Amino acid sequence: MKKKNLIVVVLGIVIAGILSGCSSAATDKTTYAKIMDSGEMTYAMTGAYPPFNYIDSDGNLAGFDIDIANALAEKMGVTAKPITVDWDGIVGGLTGNRFDMIIGSMAITDERLKEVSFTNPYYYDGAQFFAKTGSGLNSISDLVDGKVGVVTGTTFQAYISGMDNIAEVLQFQSDVDNFNSVAQGRSDGLVTSKVVGARAPIDYGVDIEPVGDLLYTEEIAIAIRQEDTDLLAAVNAALAAIIEDGTYAEISNRWFGMNILEK
Repeated sequence: MKKKNLIVVVLGIVIAGILSGCSSAATDKTTYAKIMDSGEMTYAMTGAYPPFNYIDSDGNLAGFDIDIANALAEKMGVTAKPITVDWDGIVGGLTGNRFDMIIGSMAITDERLKEVSFTNPYYYDGAQFFAKTGSGLNSISDLVDGKVGVVTGTTFQAYISGMDNIAEVLQFQSDVDNFNSVAQGRSDGLVTSKVVGARAPIDYGVDIEPVGDLLYTEEIAIAIRQEDTDLLAAVNAALAAIIEDGTYAEISNRWFGMNILEK
């Protein structure tokens, strides 16, 4: 091989090594490092769970979850970028790297902990059965061969699927359709968050009311990929900061008239 050609080959190998090293370094960056470099954190929710996250009359995402995400991002020195996803595919979207985290009112469960990590809770909630006002029911147990609606993929669905007196579990992509199903007499009732259901008559004019005690309580937290331990620590620190400085209480009171982090 001529000397000139040899130099070209050697340079090519060196450049390729440098580019490979750069590529490897970029690939090895953690999600948290990428967020801080880009100045943006992406998070998912359905956009169909008012008043926590929904599309407002101007076509914009709004709700408690949106305000919490923005507050957390501000503490971290970045901008929050929301992505709407169907609930039954949201965990797969996170583990498949479509977004950085889920800030969408997700309950901590043992099953979900097999796939993702969770921050400290950012509010507490409970599963409530709602029926049409004046139904005469005292609890969900009063139903015989009942038809009850839930949002697909929720803990509510898993819970009522095991009830012997429920003959049919109606599945919806959003609670808005779920509310309407009850109001129109297509189902005997629905199970959803106590907070979400309580606001339905105000927000949607549906004639429903809570029936009986809470079926169970839940801790609601932010889901993060299991390998993203530094991001988990950063989000927990930001959450603690907005609780400490009163930002959290201000947001919660604006949406609910109370602090929903208090049990």
